[in-house]
Amino acid sequence: MHILTKILVVLVALLVVALVPLAAVSSTNQFVYKQQMTDAQANLKKQEAELAVASDAYNASVAALQSKVATLESQIRAATMERDKETQMRADKERDLERSRIDLAELKGQVGAFSANDTLQTKLIDAMRQDIEGARTQYLAAEKARVEMQDSLARMQGDLDSETAAKRQLQEQLQKVSEDKERATAEVQRYAALHGSVAPRAGATADAALPLVADRSLSATLINVKREPDSTLAEINAGSRDGIKEGWVMTIADGANFIGNLRIVQVDVNRAVGIVELEDATTRGEVKSGQRAIARKGE
Repeated sequence: MHILTKILVVLVALLVVALVPLAAVSSTNQFVYKQQMTDAQANLKKQEAELAVASDAYNASVAALQSKVATLESQIRAATMERDKETQMRADKERDLERSRIDLAELKGQVGAFSANDTLQTKLIDAMRQDIEGARTQYLAAEKARVEMQDSLARMQGDLDSETAAKRQLQEQLQKVSEDKERATAEVQRYAALHGSVAPRAGATADAALPLVADRSLSATLINVKREPDSTLAEINAGSRDGIKEGWVMTIADGANFIGNLRIVQVDVNRAVGIVELEDATTRGEVKSGQRAIARKGE
């Protein structure tokens, strides 16, 4: 046999000897890799199942939150409509009261023409006074309903704000509802500061003198407040030279906030003293020096 052939045979034998262990190792590794791949696939399916369950739970939670928010928004819309209805009712009562005041002024003129008949004058004034008291009672009922509606709106707004923490993407819509409510509250406070209240004044009796309609509009400053057991007196820096007369009812305001009314009982040249009415220290704050007393022509 040729020497090269022998060398080739030896090399082939050596290669066979070297490849046998490699084949065994490769077979073993292939089995291990297949097992690992099987385990990985099983683990992947398990994670996919868990992800599907978690996704379903998340979607259900989102749907529940959205349904609850929609319900709250519907309730707020209904409450807002009721509040607007009560506001319109209050405006109607105020117009009725204004007409009653006009009627009273006309009747007072007629009574003046028949001043010799004291009995007729007393009956006419008592009848008009009863009409005004009835209108005031209706106004108070409407005001009470408005306050209750406002409290209901405040409670609903609190519920809506709590839902915002759980669902941040609804924050803009909830914020808009909150801003609308604050604007409505500000409008009510601004109206009270500008026009005052027509509710019965504290301390008034059936025999008390009727308010004197102001013949001009003016603004004065409270310079002194004196509190007594049965009443509170306030002094302003305006008097008869400014046109103030006894019987005027002025609105006390602190900025844009309505504080109470001031019924003028004593007038000097440049000073006037009145009895504080409708003061509510808990809700609107106390009457104090530095606040404004405002009179409006025709009121």
